[in-house]
Amino acid sequence: MTTNFAVEFLIWLLIAASVIAVAAARLRIPYTVALVLGGFVLGSVHLPILESLISHKPDWLTPGVSLVVFLPALLFEGSLKLQVRQLRENALPILLLATVGVLAATLITGFAAHWVLGLPVLVGLVFGTVTAATDPISVLSIFRDVAVPRRLSVIVEGESLFNERDRCRSLRNSGGGRCLGNSWGLGRSAKLLR
Repeated sequence: MTTNFAVEFLIWLLIAASVIAVAAARLRIPYTVALVLGGFVLGSVHLPILESLISHKPDWLTPGVSLVVFLPALLFEGSLKLQVRQLRENALPILLLATVGVLAATLITGFAAHWVLGLPVLVGLVFGTVTAATDPISVLSIFRDVAVPRRLSVIVEGESLFNERDRCRSLRNSGGGRCLGNSWGLGRSAKLLR
């Protein structure tokens, strides 16, 4: 893998993102929705140039790099503009959503998965934990397009900052800690459910 090809690969990615951004603006759809649709189209279409790019992608561009380098910037982009004063003013709704909201979403989704899909309770709770937290990237993008009140944006941004902690605790307590190599196992979680 040459350096020139790695640079060319990144340029093609930027071109694709730019074309998708222009298409999203023209079609008046949120950019995040357009990115999902664009990724689906690019993954479904088998063009020779795409095949060569995918088969010769840079070695350093792995899912781990994406999680460590790109995802934190996307997830916490909203928090860079968030002021501590605004967090303090909206502390009660933020903390209620980040704790009680995440717990309620975890339990409702987990037990619904147990009853509807027939999953074991612990597996349903792990599923509920994984899907409980809000996605601040797409929500905040849509908020900017729709021009919602600033207070609502602050509450969602603040909640997304704090809900990850509670989601990790819920994952550990629901048995997902075993999957992550945590010392908290399914046996201890099962005792909590009795």
